[in-house]
Amino acid sequence: MAQFRRVTAVTDLPPGTMKAFEIGHERLVVCHTTEGIYAVADECSHDSAPISEGRLHGDEIICPRHGARFSVKDGSVKAPPALVPIDTYEVRIEGNEILVRLE
Repeated sequence: MAQFRRVTAVTDLPPGTMKAFEIGHERLVVCHTTEGIYAVADECSHDSAPISEGRLHGDEIICPRHGARFSVKDGSVKAPPALVPIDTYEVRIEGNEILVRLE
C-alpha cells in the first residue's frame, strides 16, 4: 500500500539543487526547481546509471554518462540517447517537510 514518507526538509534543498535518497528499496532523486519540488527514480532508463550523479538544468535532469535528459515533472525523455521515460513519484509539501509517495 502506497504511503507518503518524509524525505527531507524544504530548507535543506535550495532551489536549483537535487539530492539522492534511498528509502527502503527505492532510490530516488528529489529536485527543487523554480517551478516546484519533484521526485524521480535515481536510474537512467538508457543504461541504469545513477542519474543523481548528473546535474539539474531548469526542470531537466541530465544523465552523467551519455547526456540523456529527462523532465523532472513527468519523467519524459527530453534528449537521447534514452528512449524510455524514468519513473516519477508524487510529492507533497507539509510545512517544511518534503514527503514522497512510495509503495
